[in-house]
Amino acid sequence: MAKIKKKAQKKKEWLSKFLYGLSLVFLAVGLYQLAWAVWPSPLDGVQLSIPKGALGGAPPGTTYASPSDYSLELSWPRWLRGGQKGKLQLVLREIGELDSDVDTESTLVVLMEPVFPNLSVTPPGRIQANLGPGQSLDLDWDIQGEVEGAYPGKLYATFGFFDETADEMVLVPVAVVDMTVRVISLLGMERNLAIWFGLVALALWGALFVLGRFVQLRNLVPPGKVKK
Repeated sequence: MAKIKKKAQKKKEWLSKFLYGLSLVFLAVGLYQLAWAVWPSPLDGVQLSIPKGALGGAPPGTTYASPSDYSLELSWPRWLRGGQKGKLQLVLREIGELDSDVDTESTLVVLMEPVFPNLSVTPPGRIQANLGPGQSLDLDWDIQGEVEGAYPGKLYATFGFFDETADEMVLVPVAVVDMTVRVISLLGMERNLAIWFGLVALALWGALFVLGRFVQLRNLVPPGKVKK
């Protein structure tokens, strides 16, 4: 009888250790998945200067010019998890002085358009804004991808000048920025699915840990009794 009890106790000890070990596996898997899902993406960026004076992209025979020196700063996520939104942020600010012959109350028409052929960009298309003397322009877009891979894109920065003779807006390109965003996944899972599996794994860790502790306590010798 004593040998049978000892064998049963060893089985329970082995079961308790197995449950503890399995719970640690689920804990590690859950924490890894959640860490992957929430770890912030590093940013890539570029800063360009748009000098005051004649614009090289102006149509031949015209004298369209930048009224001041400007700094263009652009940042974007180096990578995105599948299904996750990232921010493309742009700041255009004046860093020089206006030409003396420029009306201080005039505004500069600025047009910005990010293009990622295979990613979702919100808001889509070209954004137009008026930039007054001493003002800065802050813009941001949401970008999102679903399929794993590397996606090249471009940002087109343009100044607009009104041609009174033709009664139309003349668009002069001032900068083109190349960008690349990678979309990644975890074993084919997008971010929301990885979070769901991570939470399930943590729930299983808690359940197995409690069950292992229960088996361990049941295997303890009650007070007042001695093993034979």
